[in-house]
Amino acid sequence: MMGDRQKIPTHLVRFRPDEIEAEAKEGENLLNVAVTYGVHIDAACGGAGACGKCQVQVEGKVESVKSEFLPETGQKNRVLACRTIVKGPCTVVVPESTRVSGMLPGWGSAKHGVRHRQTGLDVESRLLDCGLKPLMEKIHVQVPPADQQPGITDRFRMFGALDKRLDNLDRSMDISLLNKMPKVLREQNGSVTVTLLRRQLQVPHLSQSLPTVNDIEAGDTSGEFYALAFDIGTTSVWAEWLDLNTGKALAAAADYNDQIRFGADVINRIIACKRGGGLESVQGAVVETMNRLIEQMAEKSGLSPSRISYVTAAGNTAMTHIMLGIDPEYIRMAPFVPAARFMPPVSARTIGLNLPPTALVFTLPLVSAWVGGDIVSGVLVSGINREEKMTLFLDMGTNAEVVLGNKEFLVSASCSAGPAFEGGGIYHGVRAMAGAVEDFHLNAPDATPMVLTIGQKKARGICGSGLINTIAGLSMAGVLLPNGKFVDDGSISRLHRKENEQEYVLVEAENSATGYDITLTSADVENLLRAKSAIYAGISTLLAEMDMKTTDIEQVLIAGSFGQSLNIDRAIMIGLLPDLPPERFRFIGNSSLMGARLVAQCVDGMGESDQVAQRMTYIDLGASPRFMDEYMAGMFLPHTDMNLFPSVARMQADQKGGRT
Repeated sequence: MMGDRQKIPTHLVRFRPDEIEAEAKEGENLLNVAVTYGVHIDAACGGAGACGKCQVQVEGKVESVKSEFLPETGQKNRVLACRTIVKGPCTVVVPESTRVSGMLPGWGSAKHGVRHRQTGLDVESRLLDCGLKPLMEKIHVQVPPADQQPGITDRFRMFGALDKRLDNLDRSMDISLLNKMPKVLREQNGSVTVTLLRRQLQVPHLSQSLPTVNDIEAGDTSGEFYALAFDIGTTSVWAEWLDLNTGKALAAAADYNDQIRFGADVINRIIACKRGGGLESVQGAVVETMNRLIEQMAEKSGLSPSRISYVTAAGNTAMTHIMLGIDPEYIRMAPFVPAARFMPPVSARTIGLNLPPTALVFTLPLVSAWVGGDIVSGVLVSGINREEKMTLFLDMGTNAEVVLGNKEFLVSASCSAGPAFEGGGIYHGVRAMAGAVEDFHLNAPDATPMVLTIGQKKARGICGSGLINTIAGLSMAGVLLPNGKFVDDGSISRLHRKENEQEYVLVEAENSATGYDITLTSADVENLLRAKSAIYAGISTLLAEMDMKTTDIEQVLIAGSFGQSLNIDRAIMIGLLPDLPPERFRFIGNSSLMGARLVAQCVDGMGESDQVAQRMTYIDLGASPRFMDEYMAGMFLPHTDMNLFPSVARMQADQKGGRT
């Protein structure tokens, strides 16, 4: 009987320092409790117990499984949240090293300690080339009153006024606007502003699905014409508030994608769509992030979101599906196809954005399951598709996308690099945040390190750029062998053996923010080798497919926030990037956001983005036997074939000469 069933007791869980009190059922997973109540804990593996990032300290009644990731001493009551269940009332302290910061470091600010290089792209000049022609236009007209044209409908009179300004205007409009129109026409004696889909928008999947009239407002509001541009990244979301009359960005904002709590990579996000709250929860997380950025930009600009006419958004294929509420499950299953490559626009309200009901969301087209609108956006804004120059375009992250080509052809691939470049899978790995080790130099006589951290704070871990710089430095100094193993001759005091692997102490416990040694382990080096080898093998495979050599590459464009802090010389030293002259490399910043902005402000850009997506050939590296050969060859520092890295070979020879 129902009444005989024992009710599961609930317990109070206090989270510090957020000062959040949660009610948890006995036996409930602690990480799930944190997610439910909005406590942001780093869980890169999505709660699988495989990354060790969700470490917290607990006082009270819990039951936890031991983990290899937990320090053996000095950290009383430390547990992995994902491997802990609530057994009674408890207090959970989320340490700084585990928290997902609410602000991204360095949106145009040097105070956060992130190196920002001047972008190689001038989006303002690119916009001038295209011209300021937004996807919509606002036209102010004076509609004659009904008593001056007896028997003529409101709709006919309004379009009659528009016909005096525009030729051959299509008269389609939505039923909701027909309902709104009579009152609006009479509010200010026929003075109205009509928002129209721009007639030059010759993109079949867009223009055929939209009525011409998008909105009707009383009075002259043509001077208040705004759009939002978004880059929907797996790790972070970036946004700009655009004035469509001037082409200027009035405000900008960025934050970590709230989906991080479902896992650091795309695969974990897709899996999360099938668990618990499912797609609705994962989709709601990114929309919550977008709404937060809209609020921040509204406050900065002093403008109201009610004046936004439309949104453009660029993201990878999975992020685009999830944002729109489309099930991404089959993206990760053979034969790996998206629901669609060209998504129709949707109402912003439909997906949960706090914008007017007439505001539409346009997304950049997709190429394949693993090459999305963010890459199309980057190619579009960089103009690769228009140039003679043979270009290699790289966007490096958990998934690294590679495009090779020029105005004659475009081929693309996606390399599963893993989360190492964002601190995932690294024993003391962290994202690029204050206190992350980002640079490394070695004192040659005794191999003691000098490290630099973001913001010059006490070290709390090592980020992706720090990992590259450290391994490059140790390799060139001979502390790391070409096979990625540490030397084992007992001559280096910072090298310790822990159980079955070696570790190099970057920062000793008394100098760290965490209270324990910040180390680089043998497993960390192996993870970096896998990541860099996957990217270099992807580049090599695309070149081979086109019967080209590395020397045929005339320029390398590096996109994304990770590229902003990448040291090219050291990336070449470890075999991540091809050995080319430094002047061929350009950092282009957040090309995904810039492309979304270009499309928002230039109707021709939307058509061109469709052409780019249609022209781009996707090479499935998983089906290429050559890729695995290239991958295995790249599992050395820098490579098994040193003829591909002549500058590194010369440096190594000079180093050996200096030591003899």
